Amino acid sequence: MNNEQIFEKVNGVFRTIFKDDTILVTRETTAKDIAGWDSITHLDIITGMEEAFQVEITGFEVMNLNNVGDLLDLLAQKMSE
Repeated sequence: MNNEQIFEKVNGVFRTIFKDDTILVTRETTAKDIAGWDSITHLDIITGMEEAFQVEITGFEVMNLNNVGDLLDLLAQKMSE
């Protein structure tokens, strides 16, 4: 899976979680940019990514995510392992 495919899948997870087909995240997107992105939704996003990509994301890894770009990089790394 290339970076573009990962990015599209990540956007799909966000659209599903927020029930909004117009959401388009960028590498710079943070919780401040999306209405309703709170701590509970954050857990839903991580769980959604784990299910969509069939990976496990640790609590330590989550703590080091500052934006969607960090999440994309983490997913790309996990997909290459």
